[in-house]
Amino acid sequence: MPKPLPLDDFRAVRIVLVDDDFALVPEGPDRPARDLIDSETWNSIVTLPDDVSVRTSNDYGHLLRGMDRCWGALIDSLAMRRDPIESAILDAADEFHASTYNSLHGFYRQAFGCLRNALETIVVATYCQVTGQRQLYTEREAGKARIEFRKACDGLVNASRLAVLHTRLRQELGDSIFDPRKGNADKGGWARRLFSDLSEYEHSRPNFRNADMWESNGPVFSPTGFTQLGAGFFDTAALCFLMVKMARPRFALPEKAKEIWDSKIIQPSRIAILSREILF
Repeated sequence: MPKPLPLDDFRAVRIVLVDDDFALVPEGPDRPARDLIDSETWNSIVTLPDDVSVRTSNDYGHLLRGMDRCWGALIDSLAMRRDPIESAILDAADEFHASTYNSLHGFYRQAFGCLRNALETIVVATYCQVTGQRQLYTEREAGKARIEFRKACDGLVNASRLAVLHTRLRQELGDSIFDPRKGNADKGGWARRLFSDLSEYEHSRPNFRNADMWESNGPVFSPTGFTQLGAGFFDTAALCFLMVKMARPRFALPEKAKEIWDSKIIQPSRIAILSREILF
């Protein structure tokens, strides 16, 4: 039978915010619960995810800390500017935060889906900002225009501001960030490869479903599923910070973000390392 955690474990007690934790609060005291959930329904919803969260945080504290600090680094990247990348950073931060939370509780496929959303958001914003199409981004935000991921990558391939970056990556690694596919066996540059890989999870294709990682119904704790998510998380985060630099040439990498490249848990890819050297 399930049992509660001992109260000397800080994870055993739930925490709620008070008025001082919010910027704006309604006047007067909080009203009492109007339709309190019953214990049976509550336990049906949270028991399995809670079990996964405890098992995950027992063994992967450093990885979870790094993921949380990536989210914090995105918040630190906000510059209070009215430009596409500012809006995209806010949206991406939410996705990275949700990805961490979902993976902590065993919803690995959903966590990968959040990474795909973050990547697409940042790529589209970078495209609009680098190519001087801020109005197009405004129209997209208003629901009046669509910008496909592929179109954004195509535009960034030819952006003059990124010519030095593209040339060095091709010369030194034979690789690229935004290049299109060159055949059925080729997935294109780093951004397109990553987006393609994340899309496998987003669309629940065979071998990329929760059940494939759990080998069961669930959620249940899967070390393989969590570490795969962690690798995808840091790869996506690295690329997102590099694109913020493309959009804002004066952008300085937050200290928390540097841990992506300095991590001893998950090593950055060669293209992530060289791209940082070139851009920063």
